[in-house]
Amino acid sequence: MEYLMKNRLPLAVRVQRVLLWFLFVMMIGNGLMLILETGGGAFGIGYASPYFALGSFMAVLAAKIKSGAKWIRISLIVLYSVMIFLQINRFFNGDLGGLIGLLFPIFGLVLVLRRTSREFFAVSWSGA
Repeated sequence: MEYLMKNRLPLAVRVQRVLLWFLFVMMIGNGLMLILETGGGAFGIGYASPYFALGSFMAVLAAKIKSGAKWIRISLIVLYSVMIFLQINRFFNGDLGGLIGLLFPIFGLVLVLRRTSREFFAVSWSGA
């Protein structure tokens, strides 16, 4: 209940929001680069659409995180768990960039599992 009185997000949640916006920009940038690399057209857009969808989902989470809804915390845990799996798979397929890419979802998962984040998402937050 202390978050309702302070009307300020905990540090872990604020950093989480910044991380989500950062990842959103990275996903959109990756999608645009894929379109350019494939020469544009429908194939390029289709090939890049998972990046755009994931980026859009991250933007929604970043925009709605202040609501403190439990579905956001659950979505973040699932999102980062899937991203960790994908980055490990990327590394084992010979891409050393998977190790660097692994840092972001691990950091995000640590933030969402912190005590202050758990408490924030456990209370009903009515501030907008």
